[in-house]
Amino acid sequence: MHLRKHDLLQMDAEWLKKLPAERLLDVSIRLLDDVQELQDRLNQNPANSSRPPTSQAPWEKPGAGEEEDEGMPAKRPPAKVPEAATEAMDPADSTEETVPRDVPPPLPPKASDRKAGKQPGSQGHGRTQQLTVTDTCEHRPACCAACGLALATDTPSQAYTAWDEVNIAPPVDGQIGLIFRVTRHQMLEVSCPCGHTTRALPWRAPADSLWDRVGLGEWRLVGPQLAGMIVFLALRMHLSRRRIRELLRELFGLLLSIGVIDETIREAGRASYPLEDALVTEVRQAAEWFVDETSWRERAQCLWLWALVTTHTVVFFIGYRTAEILQNALQDGFDGRLISDGYRVYRAWENRLRCWAHLMRKLRGLAESSDARVAEVGKEMEGLMKTWMAAIYAARIDPPLEGLRIRYAAAIERLRQQCEAHQADDHKVLGSVAREFLYEGKVILRPVNEPHLPLTNNAAEQALRHWVIARYLSHGTRSEEGSRAFALLASVIETCRRREACAWRYLGTVIEAARKGLELPALLAIPVAA
Repeated sequence: MHLRKHDLLQMDAEWLKKLPAERLLDVSIRLLDDVQELQDRLNQNPANSSRPPTSQAPWEKPGAGEEEDEGMPAKRPPAKVPEAATEAMDPADSTEETVPRDVPPPLPPKASDRKAGKQPGSQGHGRTQQLTVTDTCEHRPACCAACGLALATDTPSQAYTAWDEVNIAPPVDGQIGLIFRVTRHQMLEVSCPCGHTTRALPWRAPADSLWDRVGLGEWRLVGPQLAGMIVFLALRMHLSRRRIRELLRELFGLLLSIGVIDETIREAGRASYPLEDALVTEVRQAAEWFVDETSWRERAQCLWLWALVTTHTVVFFIGYRTAEILQNALQDGFDGRLISDGYRVYRAWENRLRCWAHLMRKLRGLAESSDARVAEVGKEMEGLMKTWMAAIYAARIDPPLEGLRIRYAAAIERLRQQCEAHQADDHKVLGSVAREFLYEGKVILRPVNEPHLPLTNNAAEQALRHWVIARYLSHGTRSEEGSRAFALLASVIETCRRREACAWRYLGTVIEAARKGLELPALLAIPVAA
């Protein structure tokens, strides 16, 4: 058991002097164990542990300093104290008490019950920009709402209401840039011979419990193609709602409120929701897919962002870090290969591969341990893995006749012996790694038998990297609808990128169909060259 702060506060030099020799030796051994473990923790970095690259300070990353010694990053220079401040400092005055005893410490700020965004009852702002209408679109009722008689197209009609829609025109071959159009949609009312006057109504999606506060319909200021571009700027370009508003105003002279921009992004998420089943179906049909997860915050709740990645399809989910996420995604089963890290949830799939990069970082951490015995074992295991990795890469070019498993049978047996010898080791990290190799030896060493198989799940980590940056900038999402919209839109954008298609143009066609209640366009085809 490790010594805690409560225990250390009771230890000092006088207490150690009073201990008998045997007791002093026991205490010294315990302190040595704690110091070695703390030193190993202090030495952890993304190269020898599972810590993400973003955990490194900027001055610790390679290339941060102008001068580096043998590939090591330059250390951060110590902060300089102004000379005037140095002269004013008196060693006799540098006591621990810098505040009088009778002054109570400041109370922590109280948590506010105020919700984010516009408050109820606050003054609103109407639209002031006058848009020049370039096109007109009339909406006529098809039949009488009372008797059901079809209304002829030449029947006299008149507009009873209208709305303006700002949209981006379709691209023209040989022409670059964007062309904005303002279309006035006029809703007409037509009189039937029965005497009843029927009015055309804009289509509006019925209420959906999954999208309780997200509306979907035709009556929108932001056109579908412009909505697709706004979604692309928000998710792919990492622009906040305010910066999107600034960009539209500065570059195109279009004034949109932050509320309209946020509403557009949420609506796009609801419009894309039916595509989730199509994306998951394509993932199930793939020969192999990579999976990884990273933390994600939804208001005060700690969730996880999951990535299911194939060559041409990516699906993101936001939820808890449980097997339920994968079970819901793969309800009909999956016959392909699953490439993952060592998280226990993935062990339910027999046709699986382990990421060697994660294992190599763990072995590197053991090799750099302050415990000489542990470091020796770690170096030997790391050397074996490096030898097999080099042999696998060479076998992909020139396969050996006898096979790698036979060639390195003695080395594989040596690794097994080391793991069996240290599976119950007192050093918890070494024991954990040894048990991991024993429990999943067949999965880990499968590429030795089949050198063509991938050695890492880097494809999933690379797919998550961009959205990890988005998490740092936005601090996650604020609602369940926001999380669902983010995952869906990120899936569509990443899939379009892998298929070499324009993501925001495709999102525009999806939003346009969804606003009219029509069937959504199919997923973009996989490039033939691929």
